[in-house]
Amino acid sequence: MRLNCSVVYINYHVTDTITYVHHSYIAMSIRLYPCTDNTANLAMLIDVPQETFDRLDYIKEQCQEEYSDWIDEYLERISDDKELLKADNFKTYGWSIFDYPTDSEYGDTFDSDFALKLFNSARNKIVSEHLKPWQVIHLSSGLRWC
Repeated sequence: MRLNCSVVYINYHVTDTITYVHHSYIAMSIRLYPCTDNTANLAMLIDVPQETFDRLDYIKEQCQEEYSDWIDEYLERISDDKELLKADNFKTYGWSIFDYPTDSEYGDTFDSDFALKLFNSARNKIVSEHLKPWQVIHLSSGLRWC
């Protein structure tokens, strides 16, 4: 098996070939999130108790105060609570990647029709399946992608 690898050096010298990377591969990390920071709305979006995001923020603040390398401790403290894990996952990944085209790699929209198209193309919209799509858009106060 022969591999066609390309190396780009820091001083901008390029080896003899450059492998083409399709734009959808690059855009794969662009994820869809709600615009709201209202923790009650966020909780409704993913069907967890209302105080879940406040608890998550409190635990994160505690860990940041107690540890310089706080992430491992934070993950340990939330690891046994499925609602906290679900909330942390949603804060980190949102509804995940989406398939509807946008003009930029990051942005937001408050247009309900466009937001519905984005949401309906999201890969992890299942976390909000207990709601109708228009309810998701309303609770989200618009959608952002980055």
